[in-house]
Amino acid sequence: MSDCLHCDINELVTKYAERADSDASELAARMAESLVDLVLMAPESDRATLLADVIAVLGQLYLEKSGVVEPGESTARH
Repeated sequence: MSDCLHCDINELVTKYAERADSDASELAARMAESLVDLVLMAPESDRATLLADVIAVLGQLYLEKSGVVEPGESTARH
């Protein structure tokens, strides 16, 4: 494992995606399930805001990485 959680997660996901029997939809669903598990670890009073933040960042990163908008400082990780 490295010091970069993002890089470690991407490495693991890439290994699964490269398998002959990989299914992008199933892989995305499992990743979503992991995000839900993380949100549910937060105090109940923070969960709705955390979920909204996750969804907002997901949308923003998609737009940035697909080239629709310029990357912003708030979502740039490295």
